[in-house]
Amino acid sequence: MTTFWGIFTYAAIPSGFVVMLLLLSDIAFLMQVASKVMRAPSPVTLGNLRLNVAVLMTAFCGILTVITYASVQRAQAKTQKIGALERETSNLFYVERNYWLSILALTIWVTSWRLEVLYRERPHRPAFALNLRPSKALWIGLGVAALLVADLPLCRLNYQFQIYSYVTPGKDNLQASPLAAECNGVYASEGGRCSEFCQQVRFLSEERLASVHFARKWHVLGRWSAEVFDMARDVQQDSSHVSQLFQKKTCVDVLKSVDKSNDMVNAFCLVLAGVAVLVAFAAFSQVLGDAVETNLHSD
Repeated sequence: MTTFWGIFTYAAIPSGFVVMLLLLSDIAFLMQVASKVMRAPSPVTLGNLRLNVAVLMTAFCGILTVITYASVQRAQAKTQKIGALERETSNLFYVERNYWLSILALTIWVTSWRLEVLYRERPHRPAFALNLRPSKALWIGLGVAALLVADLPLCRLNYQFQIYSYVTPGKDNLQASPLAAECNGVYASEGGRCSEFCQQVRFLSEERLASVHFARKWHVLGRWSAEVFDMARDVQQDSSHVSQLFQKKTCVDVLKSVDKSNDMVNAFCLVLAGVAVLVAFAAFSQVLGDAVETNLHSD
């Protein structure tokens, strides 16, 4: 995740900022260059919405903002508990940083997108009046429905983000410790000098379980679908499931799989969330596009 945020900070934000400055320059050539960059050729069109750099970056930053906001809420709740550990306070700093980076990127790209539209429509932009006809209400309903569908993959992405933030760092530290080699093949029930190591592994397992519950709490549709999936697999997401893991596996084996995830499913959810958000954008742009077209005909 550190690599991801490094790339995001030094790629997504500066590039959007440069485009925004070009559009604000009021220099025809620079504004034209920025407009062409924002409207990079794309063969895919959804209604009045043509997929381009601005749309894709806005959708991506919007999804990231939702997920990081959820992480901030969880981190703040952890630090408010009595006896909060130092790592909880440290983690709050990082998740809040990620949240504000996401907000900044979203603001920059939305502003750049809007400035490019204003630049392109500047010579003939009519007075805007929104007239909600029944057909427009259907488009609004479609947009809302698409956002609700996006809640399903967002639940999975939010869960994975929590795992990367709260479980994976602890796993890496434990695997790098000398006890990881000494306690290889030891079960939690055996005790001895590996008892502390096994307790730390159990803490990570419980943290993973807490991540599951946290993500499901934030996403209603995602929670329902996940619960149905658990029922189909006959799996209970509670402390008894964690205890069963330690009965069947050694502490080292539990540690190896404590942040295990299906990368193919994660990638699919990321694509699905992006498509759902883009469909919502397309539906809402259909409403706004019809309104502008109506104004043009009335003039």
